[in-house]
Amino acid sequence: MRELLAEAIRLTVSMERNSELLYRKGATAEGVAHRNFFERLAQVQSRRIDALLRQLSQRDAADAHPVAPLARPVQTGENAAAPFSDLHQALLDKRSNIDLYATFCRCFKEPSLCRFFETALAVARREFKLITAEYLKGGGLSAAPAAWSPPRRSHQRGELPHRFPNRHSQLFFAMQDCGRQSRIG
Repeated sequence: MRELLAEAIRLTVSMERNSELLYRKGATAEGVAHRNFFERLAQVQSRRIDALLRQLSQRDAADAHPVAPLARPVQTGENAAAPFSDLHQALLDKRSNIDLYATFCRCFKEPSLCRFFETALAVARREFKLITAEYLKGGGLSAAPAAWSPPRRSHQRGELPHRFPNRHSQLFFAMQDCGRQSRIG
């Protein structure tokens, strides 16, 4: 079981290194506020990776120390004029980490693995909240102008015609199969 826990730590270190590289890329952004935010995130991520590596034995840490290839390649051809592309990419990356950690929590029954992935999940959720707050604070949702659309209706149209499902349609058979009485009779 120790080998499985060591492999889980190596996987988490690899994923968190990908996030750290993404944060370091965001730290080279032009906006001073975002640069400071990403530098702070990269420093915290670096300390967290060091703490994870200390959990491994010396032999396992030497295997995990070289930079692993990126599991999800960072988009290099993004529009440089979009100020929130780095924040958006960080949100997507952290969301995928959260999904993966939650899947691992559900899949493994070993208590030590569950505790490890639950801890990683809690940290990833905390970082996701920080990134989301920074994204919303900067107006990330309104950065890209949406296409014009007519205003939504705020009233009912009136009575819609009462349509019965066709007796030969899949909807009719599905309603019969699930035990719901058809309106046809």
